[in-house]
Amino acid sequence: MNHKQELEQIETKHQILLQKAIEFMQQVTDPKHSLSHMEAIVNYTKEILEKIPEADPEVCLIAAYWHDVGRIVQEKGHAEISAEMLQTEMKNLNYNEELIEKCYLAIYKHSWKENPETLEGKIIRDADKIDFVGIGRWKECIETNCRFSKILKLLPTMRKELLKLDCSREIFDREIANLIVYLHNQVFGIEE
Repeated sequence: MNHKQELEQIETKHQILLQKAIEFMQQVTDPKHSLSHMEAIVNYTKEILEKIPEADPEVCLIAAYWHDVGRIVQEKGHAEISAEMLQTEMKNLNYNEELIEKCYLAIYKHSWKENPETLEGKIIRDADKIDFVGIGRWKECIETNCRFSKILKLLPTMRKELLKLDCSREIFDREIANLIVYLHNQVFGIEE
């Protein structure tokens, strides 16, 4: 079984749990943390997992889907709220305690000022931070006229100070280059 098939199998196995995260994310009104942000994090997580085979893909995928659901409750402290909401949902669906704990640890410290304790937590945090330069996020923000001030303050140091994994920095480099081209085209009215 190849990497892509393995990840698809994991998503199928946890379809009910992942669908619940999607339902929660559909309620988030912040365009910087919308359903499309969650989808981007899932995709970045999958890409990072290709380069880090020792990571637990099951934990990472579940965490990628659930990392921001706590935003339906509040923005400040959402990482811990997201982890607790996932913990509750997994218990309701009779998941084993070990997997619940691993998923909790992968989410609860993904905010930019925190340092995750597990490899899976570092993957989720890095995937989340890479999306600061994701074109999809910028498109959505431009379309909804949201502010970029926080993102712009972080950009000069993000790669060096926020990203923990070398492969995450490689993805970031690619994404920021794509973003520069996209923004150039926006400014000069060049169609993609």
